[in-house]
Amino acid sequence: MSSLWDRTQKLPKDLFKQVEQVYGDHFPLEVRFQLAMWIEESFSHPVQVKHEDIDSQNHAAQLGQQLLVQLDAKADSIPSDPDKFLTKQKLNEISMSLKTRYNGNLVGLYMKVRQCLEQELAIVTQFQMGTNNPVEQSLDQQIRQKLSLLKQRVAETGVELERCKHDQEAVTMEIYSFKENDAKYEQLKLQNGEAHADVKKWKVSRDKMELGIKQKFNNLLSQRAALVRALVANFHEVKEVQAQVLDKELINWKREQQLHGNGLQMTLSLESLQEWCEGLANIIWTMRQQIKQLEILKSQIADPVSDSASATNVLSELLSGITDLLSNLVTGTFIIEKQPPQVMKTNTRFTATVRLLVGGQLNVHMASPSVSVSIISENQANQLLKTPAQSTKRREDYSSGEILNGQGNMEFHAATRQVSVNFRNLQLKRIKRTEKKGTESVMEEKFSVLFWTEFQIGELKFQVWTLSLPVVVIVHGNQEPQALATITWDNAFAEWGRPPFRVPDKVSWAKMASALNMKWTSACGTNRSLTEENLYYLACKVFRNPNLHIDDFKNLVVSWGQFCREPLPDRNFTFWEWFYRVMNLTATHMRGPWSEGYIMGFVSKNRAEELLMAMEGGTFLLRFSDSEPGGVTIAYVRQDAHQKNVFMVAPFSSKDLLQRSIADVIFDLQEYLTFLFPNTPKDAFKKFSTSVAQNERAQTATGYVPHSLKTHVPEILERAPSQQYFMEL
Repeated sequence: MSSLWDRTQKLPKDLFKQVEQVYGDHFPLEVRFQLAMWIEESFSHPVQVKHEDIDSQNHAAQLGQQLLVQLDAKADSIPSDPDKFLTKQKLNEISMSLKTRYNGNLVGLYMKVRQCLEQELAIVTQFQMGTNNPVEQSLDQQIRQKLSLLKQRVAETGVELERCKHDQEAVTMEIYSFKENDAKYEQLKLQNGEAHADVKKWKVSRDKMELGIKQKFNNLLSQRAALVRALVANFHEVKEVQAQVLDKELINWKREQQLHGNGLQMTLSLESLQEWCEGLANIIWTMRQQIKQLEILKSQIADPVSDSASATNVLSELLSGITDLLSNLVTGTFIIEKQPPQVMKTNTRFTATVRLLVGGQLNVHMASPSVSVSIISENQANQLLKTPAQSTKRREDYSSGEILNGQGNMEFHAATRQVSVNFRNLQLKRIKRTEKKGTESVMEEKFSVLFWTEFQIGELKFQVWTLSLPVVVIVHGNQEPQALATITWDNAFAEWGRPPFRVPDKVSWAKMASALNMKWTSACGTNRSLTEENLYYLACKVFRNPNLHIDDFKNLVVSWGQFCREPLPDRNFTFWEWFYRVMNLTATHMRGPWSEGYIMGFVSKNRAEELLMAMEGGTFLLRFSDSEPGGVTIAYVRQDAHQKNVFMVAPFSSKDLLQRSIADVIFDLQEYLTFLFPNTPKDAFKKFSTSVAQNERAQTATGYVPHSLKTHVPEILERAPSQQYFMEL
């Protein structure tokens, strides 16, 4: 069967034009043409990218990266002959543009390619089936088409405005001529009387000219009324599209950015948003100029008194409405592209990037406006948001600390058409805390980084600001786990549009499970998500009930106190502290074994014993310690002639595994360990062993005979089963 691209090229012109509209700067048709076969082979099996599935996200990102590699290879393979130079140069430019557009968002590139291919296939299938039903468009296409149509209509009102201006100038000249003729007629009538033949002749000419002027004036009024109606219709359509872009799509991007703080890979494209916002800015600015020009024309030749007031009100309201749209667009598109760290330590350098999506289109950068950075309290953020948009605010009134190097100027980057400022050396020197309520700790107090700028576009002055995601300020590293709990809860469960920074005190277990899984897979850099068994174990722990029925816990709700305030039973640490410590242990020392599925981890001591007692001697598993946060233990079953017992090696901490990896520990204890539960040979851990490689490097580098630390457990025959045995190094 012929390829999709072969069938696409055989489409009639009108349908091929639809295919051309599917592709654009976000994924040019030229790339589709140059890499046709590779794209169809590589993207033939769609990846269902899901927020909770890190594996699907990584697969999609890999395909996006491979596409860029293939494009570069194609450009390099084209000889630098004069007749092929432009093609080579164009591919290199496209490659650079795609890398910039999808920097840090390769999943977004994958999804855009898939979207284009699906639209292309739908058009080809429609043609082959002989149907004329329109193909359902993607959101990106729908918005781009709406903007294109609006741009065309605004161009049409521009033509009508020029025609009004031309016709009004003609009417003005005829009125001037009429006034001259009327003056001559009055003078002649005064000299010769109305009955004189010449006076009568002048009167006929004068009346005819007056009638012609009235007809042309009425035609002009009709033209202007039609133009006003067209402008009003365009205004309502622009308002609708802007609401979709700002109130839905931009908010979706911001929400995804917030979840990115918990580990979600971003898939929405900021470049598409900029393209839409620039289109809106161009249309709105042009409409605003047209309305002002029409006001000037009306001031030169006014409407009849009976219509004048209502017509003036319509134009005045239209100008006010379109100016509000422009103001909302400018203020709404001042966004934080790279958020500051949400757990911020004093006297520690951090970075941030802010961007004005419509800055290039409106030439805001020409004045090089300054952007200032400050940190404000939750209460100040509330006050700022409640202050009416029209009222003038003072930046100095909003500050709860001191940030060094908090001044920068917005610059235009020609390659990307971005107007932004990148703060590379910000540092929080001082923080002013508010008085605490009840049991609230400093690690639960939220601040926000405020970015503020002021500039002028034409005669319009703008005071523009944006707030970062919530920030918790710490002064010691040991405050980080609790601060991260506050941020994780906020990122996962905050509702959009809430007063800063209100969050629910309780959430469903389903939402909690999703948040924990997202955090775990991101921190551990793994494709292996938490299983249903893992999540059941975590539910038992957070609800302090080891006997939860597996069907009941999903309907329960988790409180903030259960999550990170109240210690676990008979422990001096909370659920979050326990989870955070084992997550860090896995991310730092056991990422490989976890990704391979070699670490069961989330299993209780009793359940581990139950599983191992059903196995042959030497079977072992790795589980996270319940009693020592950030510890992993090896549980194994030993069988002799008389009995079978399960033993637990004392938990290995991050400090222990820094000296000797978990794989090396397993081989140190090979006398007792044979198969990883249920039946994986322990040799599977060899690829994670560091001892051999380190010894070879040491001997080669120094000439000394190397030595190493070994894990040893004491004789256990006379000890009680299931007792923990301490490691000797």
